[in-house]
Amino acid sequence: MDSVQKITALTIGKVCIKPPLILAPMAGYTDQAFRQICKANGAGLVCTEFVSSDGLVRSSEKTYDYLRFSDFERPISMQIFGNNPVVMAEAANLIENEFHPDLIDINAGCSVRKVIKKNAGSALLKNPPLLEKIARAVVEAVSVPVTVKMRSGWDRQSIIAVETAQRLEQTGIKAITIHPRTAVDGFRHPADWSLIKEIKKKISLPVIGNGDVFTPTAALRMFTETNCDAIMIGRGALENPWIFRQISDLLEDKPLISYDSPTERVKLCRRHLEMEIQYRGEVVAHKEMKKFYRWYLRGFGHVSEIREKLVRSKSVQEAFNILDELAHVTK
Repeated sequence: MDSVQKITALTIGKVCIKPPLILAPMAGYTDQAFRQICKANGAGLVCTEFVSSDGLVRSSEKTYDYLRFSDFERPISMQIFGNNPVVMAEAANLIENEFHPDLIDINAGCSVRKVIKKNAGSALLKNPPLLEKIARAVVEAVSVPVTVKMRSGWDRQSIIAVETAQRLEQTGIKAITIHPRTAVDGFRHPADWSLIKEIKKKISLPVIGNGDVFTPTAALRMFTETNCDAIMIGRGALENPWIFRQISDLLEDKPLISYDSPTERVKLCRRHLEMEIQYRGEVVAHKEMKKFYRWYLRGFGHVSEIREKLVRSKSVQEAFNILDELAHVTK
């Protein structure tokens, strides 16, 4: 525990990440509103949803929308995906000049079909030399630190994360995030944290651990078992946006407090809806929030009917009315 408590920050290039707890880039979830919620609750670094390098180079307005942020969210990392070193470099340069992020991350971990079909994301792990070329090209194209997020390999017959990390270290990237599952596995099997530990031993770059951190105590175990420099949290933050604050409390030897009472969950859900309206308008906000309700109201067994009403609600006003009713129930 003593060694864990000494972990207070991670520096990547000139970027200080304090505490060393990172909100993972998640398509459809890590929009501006949710990033700000996690930042306010203790995340040391937040990441945008991943964006297509092709879309950026084609000046797609929809792609640009994913990257808009406020200074409150700094430090912020922007993640790009693609399979062409030239296009990836051009996209990274465009991001740096247009948006001025603190970090740029290369996606070599996403295993969703639409990304894999483009031979991007974790499909790059089937072609490590191409991933290496992409990393070099992006590093040379920008002045901000470049990082890579990757999985352990394409499938269990090709666990190549250690050697790939060693090769990537030579490209000039400044940190590696490892999600120790294969692309084929998706999320079906437990993350193999021993791989994070092995990579940490083999390279001098900061190593960020990712995978199966759903509780504050799990985060402490990851720090202790792997010696990683920081932890990236995805689904665990969707279940509990307060998790960053809770982990920080434990790292500072403070008592573990449950910030996510039913009342607080409903209150934050309502605030989230308000923020989505502010940034995206009522129509889009009403649609996008429906996927968040199941996370905010997870474990509310006695209000399943209200959860269903939220998903089926026809307007933001109806959603607000239902949340107000739920708030009354949870008091």
